[in-house]
Amino acid sequence: MTRRYIVQFDSAKLPRIDTDFLVIGDGNAGLSAAIEASQHGDVLLITKRATEEDNYPHTQDGAIAIMSKDGTRASHVEKTLGVGKGLCNKTAVEVMVEKGLQQVSDLIPSTTNRDKKEETTLLNQREKWENVRAIEQAFAVDLMTEGDNCYGVVALIDDALHCIFAKATILASGGLGHIYQCTSNPVTATGDGFAAAWRAGCEMMDMEFVQFHPTILFLMEAPYCLISERVREEGGVLVSSRGERFMAKYHELEELAPCDVVGRAILNEMELTGSPCVYLDVTHFPPDFVRNRFSDIYQFCHEFGIDITTDVIPVRSGADFMIGGVRTNLNGETTLHGLYVCGEVACTGVHGAGRLANNSLFECMVFGARAGRAAAEYVGTIQSHSYASMRISSDDDFSSFPTPSSNIEIEAAQELVQEMMWRHVGLVRHGEDLEVIFGELKALNLSRYLHTVQEFEFQNMCDVAGLMTEAAILRTESRGVHYRADFREQNDVEWQKHIVLQQGQTARIVA
Repeated sequence: MTRRYIVQFDSAKLPRIDTDFLVIGDGNAGLSAAIEASQHGDVLLITKRATEEDNYPHTQDGAIAIMSKDGTRASHVEKTLGVGKGLCNKTAVEVMVEKGLQQVSDLIPSTTNRDKKEETTLLNQREKWENVRAIEQAFAVDLMTEGDNCYGVVALIDDALHCIFAKATILASGGLGHIYQCTSNPVTATGDGFAAAWRAGCEMMDMEFVQFHPTILFLMEAPYCLISERVREEGGVLVSSRGERFMAKYHELEELAPCDVVGRAILNEMELTGSPCVYLDVTHFPPDFVRNRFSDIYQFCHEFGIDITTDVIPVRSGADFMIGGVRTNLNGETTLHGLYVCGEVACTGVHGAGRLANNSLFECMVFGARAGRAAAEYVGTIQSHSYASMRISSDDDFSSFPTPSSNIEIEAAQELVQEMMWRHVGLVRHGEDLEVIFGELKALNLSRYLHTVQEFEFQNMCDVAGLMTEAAILRTESRGVHYRADFREQNDVEWQKHIVLQQGQTARIVA
C-alpha cells in the first residue's frame, strides 16, 4: 500500500510559514543552493542540527590538493569514470570537474590549510547573505505534495508541527550512514531526505551503492572519526590484533588496494581473529613527521590517550557515503515540479558504482548551485497568490492506511535495523540473507501516529533500509562498492545499468 505521509496534519490548523525558496540542509550543497537562490527571492534554510555543532573530525585532504594530483581535468574525468565501474553519467562528470575546481578555488584561497573545512568557509559567509534566514534544529518530516507538485514541507519546530509553504523546495539533507552500526557520519544522518522524497513519489536510483570507508577510528569512548586514505598512501600499514600485516593476502597493491577491497579484508581479519578492529600503524615514521603530516589525526587521537607516534590506531570499516539517492537531472530537477535535490541525497550519476575521494565536495558545490539557479527560474513562473490560500492535509492518506498490530520499543528497534544493515547489507552481501532482511524490515512498524523526532527517524531508517535492500537483491552481480558473495563477478552484459525504485511501481532497470 502506498502512502505519502508518516505524520497526520492539516495545514489549515497548523502554524504556517511562507517563503520563496525552502532549502533543507546546511551542508555544502544546501549552502551553495541558498547562495544562488537568495539572489532571486527570500530563502528559508532549515537544518536538523544546530549549525555550530561539529559533526565529526574531517581528516581528509583538501579538494584542491586532490584535483592537482591529476594534473588535468581530463585525467580527473577518466579517473572518476574508472572508479565508477561503467555506471557514471559522463556528461555529469564533465560538468562537475569543469566547474568544481573553479568554484572551490574561488571560495578557498590557495594559502588555505589543506585540511581546512570548506563547509566552514561557506557557513562563515552565511551571515553576510541577504534574503536568507535560518531555523536550526527543525526536522523536515514530509514533503507536502498534491499530484506531481511539491509545495514545501511539514516540519517539527520547537516540538510543534509547522507547515512551510515554498514556491520551490531544495532538498539537501545529507546522508544516511547512521542506519549502519559503524559509520563516519553524525547521528543525525538517518536518511530522512531519502525517505521523504521516496514517500512523495520521487524516483530513487542506485540505492544498492553505499561506500564504506575502510579506516574509521574505533574507540568505545570516542565518536567515529574518518582516518584518511592519505595515511596509507604515505606508508601507513594495517596489522591484525596479532600484530601481523595482512593486506598482501588480499591484493597485490596491499594497503593501496581499492577501498572496498581493503574494507572487506579488514572485515575478514576481524572475523578470523575474533577482534572488533584491526590497527593502522604509523609508528615507523619519525615522530615529527607524524605530528606535522597527520596533525588532525594526531590531535584527535591524543585527546583519547593514543599517541600515534608510538601507538597503533584502532580502526574498522564504516559506512561513509551514499552514492545512490533521488534521481535528478543536471539541474537537480526531480519527478515533482517545484522539488530540487542536490548533494549526497541526490543521484546525479557522477559517482556510478564508486566514489573518487572528495568528488562529493565538487558534486555538492556544482550541482547545489545549479539546483539553486534552476529553482529560481521555476519560481519566476509562479504566481504568488496561488499559494496564499492553499490547504494540504494528510487525512486521505491516513484513513486508508491500516494501524500496525503492535508497537515496538524505539531504541531497541533502531539498534536492530543498524545491526541487520551492517551484518547483511554492508561490505559483503548474499541473496538469501538479503531476502530475509527485506521481510523483517517490512514487518518493523511503529504506531501510524508518530510524534517525536526519534520516531520519525526510525520510520525513515526502515524506509531507506528497505530501498537499499531491495536494490541489493535485484543487482545479481558485484560492481564497485556492491559486493555479492553469491555473484562475485561484474556482469557488464546484463548489469551495466541502473535500478530505479518508485513507490507503487515495479522496479525498473534503465541504461
